[in-house]
Amino acid sequence: VTCNGKRKSKKTEKNMIQRIQTVYLILVAVLMTLAAVLPVAEYFDVAKNIVYQLDMRGFVQLNPDGTFLSAISTNPVTFIFGIILVVTIMTIFKYKNRKQQFRLCTVNFLLILIYTIVLAVVIFVGKNKLVGTELTLKIPAVFSIVALILNYLAMRGIAKDENLVKSMDRLR
Repeated sequence: VTCNGKRKSKKTEKNMIQRIQTVYLILVAVLMTLAAVLPVAEYFDVAKNIVYQLDMRGFVQLNPDGTFLSAISTNPVTFIFGIILVVTIMTIFKYKNRKQQFRLCTVNFLLILIYTIVLAVVIFVGKNKLVGTELTLKIPAVFSIVALILNYLAMRGIAKDENLVKSMDRLR
């Protein structure tokens, strides 16, 4: 029920989930999932002909034919990714409460920023630990930065919607 006593139609509630920030948040979830599933970096040891990949499992050592040999876990990166995914999905479904959606989006922004920093540290610590390897960053390495930008755009969209609703309330 609105302030003037009329009921909101189902159509109005259905249209609220079709806002542009929902698209941004869905793209954040997709990009972060791809960044976790796909290899982010690759280390190649020329002398031993061994490839190490950094993905959700951690540092994965591969045989020359590409089969799995062993893995060293990077749990903090995976844990932060899990939290980001949960917060992003919660944010998408909080479309009826813009203030709470904005707060969750802000938390998600900080989590993605922390994820990006931790991932960069893990990449370069791995380079120092795997002496004699050549580091190659893969395309998914920038997905978290793109997700950060999309999350910011979603925050801006939510703020615009909230300001629009406040201005409409002032006109009544």
